[in-house]
Amino acid sequence: MKKIFSLFALAAALFAAGAASAQGSIHAGFVQNNLISTYTVPVVNTTIHDTLTRPGAYAGFNYNIPLSGNFGLTVGANVEYFSKNDSTVLYKRKFQQLDMVVPVYLNLAIPFGSNNTFTVFGGPTFGLGLINKATYTGRVSGSISEHNFFDTEDATNENYYRERFNWAVTAGVRLNFGGFGIHAGYTYGLSDNFTSANTKGNSQRIFLGANINL
Repeated sequence: MKKIFSLFALAAALFAAGAASAQGSIHAGFVQNNLISTYTVPVVNTTIHDTLTRPGAYAGFNYNIPLSGNFGLTVGANVEYFSKNDSTVLYKRKFQQLDMVVPVYLNLAIPFGSNNTFTVFGGPTFGLGLINKATYTGRVSGSISEHNFFDTEDATNENYYRERFNWAVTAGVRLNFGGFGIHAGYTYGLSDNFTSANTKGNSQRIFLGANINL
């Protein structure tokens, strides 16, 4: 709970510093979460690389605080949701992940045309995992079981454990046409690592969305 308050406090403090001249925007879009893992087989000392891809969506708001010239500082809050279904001959599985994310980006806006800008942005992203679980339904018995990836014991059964608090670095671009814009970017997880016996990995995300400037 303290980490949740810390994220809100960070966003509020940065916004308050430039609230008088800040410009707000709301945004939404699609995001793909790639879980990149490296597994070492102890007996034969072989390394196996694997990628789990999970599609999702995000929505939130940003405030851009002007700094100097065309530079600005962007701070906001997003909610990201990922879901994926798969199955075997024995069971059906549904994966769900819900995160709250606070971005803090330095940006450079380059004007062009009439009231249009091309913006390059980048900086740290602080996240808090709210939900990260898999639900199994037996094909024959119909029984339902659930694994929470924030719980070490449950996660061991999945060969996967995720830290609840994480941070990453993000880089991207944005095109604004008056009050409307589109944006895209890439996020590389640093402390958003998942671990288990002989396994290390991190989260990498690609996002594409649209924004409305307020």
